[in-house]
Amino acid sequence: MGSAFQALGKTPVPHFETRVPHPCFGGLVPILPLQDLSDEAVSSFPEGDAGWYNRAVGTGTLLTFVGNRDPYADPASEELGPILSLLEVRQFRKVVLFCTGAAYLERAKTVEEIGKDLFQGVQFDFQTLELQSVVDYEEIYEKLKDALDRLGLLREGEGKNVSTLRGRHQRTGPSPFQSDLYILLDPGTPQIQTCWFLLVRSGILPATLLQGVPPKFAGGTYKVREIRFDRTNLPRVLPLSSALRSPGSDISLVVEEGKTLYGKEGERQRAGLEPEILGEAAPFRMVLERAKQVATYDKVSVLILGETGTGKELIARLIHAHSPRWNKPFVPINCAAVSPTLVESELFGHVKGAYTGAERARLGQFRSADGGTIFLDEVGDLPLEIQSKLLRVLQDFHVQPVGSDELHKVDVRVLAATNQNLEELIEKGKFRRDLYERLNQVTLTVPPLRERKEDIPLLANHFLREWNRMYKENKEFTPEVRDILNAYSWPGNVRELQNTIIALCASAQNSLLKKELLPPPLRDGGKQKGKQHLQPFQIPDGGLNLKAFLYQVERSYYEEALRRTGGNRERAARLLGMNPPAFRKALRERFHDLLEEG
Repeated sequence: MGSAFQALGKTPVPHFETRVPHPCFGGLVPILPLQDLSDEAVSSFPEGDAGWYNRAVGTGTLLTFVGNRDPYADPASEELGPILSLLEVRQFRKVVLFCTGAAYLERAKTVEEIGKDLFQGVQFDFQTLELQSVVDYEEIYEKLKDALDRLGLLREGEGKNVSTLRGRHQRTGPSPFQSDLYILLDPGTPQIQTCWFLLVRSGILPATLLQGVPPKFAGGTYKVREIRFDRTNLPRVLPLSSALRSPGSDISLVVEEGKTLYGKEGERQRAGLEPEILGEAAPFRMVLERAKQVATYDKVSVLILGETGTGKELIARLIHAHSPRWNKPFVPINCAAVSPTLVESELFGHVKGAYTGAERARLGQFRSADGGTIFLDEVGDLPLEIQSKLLRVLQDFHVQPVGSDELHKVDVRVLAATNQNLEELIEKGKFRRDLYERLNQVTLTVPPLRERKEDIPLLANHFLREWNRMYKENKEFTPEVRDILNAYSWPGNVRELQNTIIALCASAQNSLLKKELLPPPLRDGGKQKGKQHLQPFQIPDGGLNLKAFLYQVERSYYEEALRRTGGNRERAARLLGMNPPAFRKALRERFHDLLEEG
């Protein structure tokens, strides 16, 4: 493949010659060997700079998880991700890459390959954490602490391993890791970042936290910020004494002086408003980030598109939880589940005696949601007559109950969702274009599960874990079942996957979930190893040039993957089950015309 470093148009830089951007004054300053850095030279730096200077020389150890933006933040432009960006401005003797699964281990190996070209002399080490859920604080904390303990990095007396950082040094000579530890917070889920924070702030892990600032937020140059606890009013986290620990407690941490780490985010979570949404695939994470962004503009209507079972209501709840209306009602209504004769009453209410059977007045969902958010699920199923009345409500936000002449003012945010193509319904005269335009101020499209394959193991493990917790069992997938689950196309998406796991667990007579328990569509799909979407073809009577034919078939898949992802090469690679470097190599060497187009 050639040097990854040369592919970036750069030259390998040995430690004793490198120049890095100064964090305060800009420009480049040389980094000298330690023996060439006199006390006078260090003291000549403005206050606080000497520490920065020494750290850049490359004597410490960096700990970091590998995330979705590693090795590249933007595969299309090959912009470096958080880890490699940090290594460009700070050098370390050793980099320990924590991986949450096989896919991230592959990313870690690519980071190492590029890193060894970019930064001579840096050692890389891989640590795999088999997490069933990357959003489970307790599991992350336990397994991360155990991994750090095995590496001998915890403060003496804090781990199960007697060979702590200090103890190992005393017993067996120098630790393979430097005592200067740094943690890059950027990669990983918010739950992973929180566990890093707790380990460091409690003093269990003697390390310095680093936070990267991408170039677009730092004047065009990547910068790194230290979280200095000696200069902050952030609360201190203390380990509880063993006498205070509750039986079976694994995370024994308390906040000093009764201070709280909860802000509005914590209040939302404690109130159960923010849904737990699992997914690390780049296209799905983009939807989540965009949902949080538009959430703050609480007068803007959002139309959420996606196939059945993709989690459209979860996205709606996420928007509500991150909006200024988060502590007001969230009122969902499934438009397809309401009788056409009762939809108007369901939405806008009715007065007593408005129709036969209306023995008491009904407020209606719009008035019930006053101050908060109403979510119109399957909005494409609304009758045309109701669409007209809904449009009037969205224009002036007044509702008129059935059987009444009185108008009631409401203050609601409207979110809508559908699995139908509303443009086609408009062409057929089944949906009003003016209503579509009013609902469609912002559109979010939730990708189907087949386009976020790397999330299948994550979700399957989560559903299995929930079953085991609920029924106090210890069921597990066989490797063959895992392969089948990963290969299947999941036309029913996340909901189908969840129901399949439930059926598997309920049918198993022992702890092993075997292939024989799967429904036929999955067993067949597993045998085909993902070929269920390919169409059979015939060999022409006159024969064919197989090599040329296969080239055209392969090229068409590359082209379609790029088209479906808007030219994003990392996402396109994932659609084809490839790692991004191999995908880019194929474009350069065999399909360079697609590279120019993409």
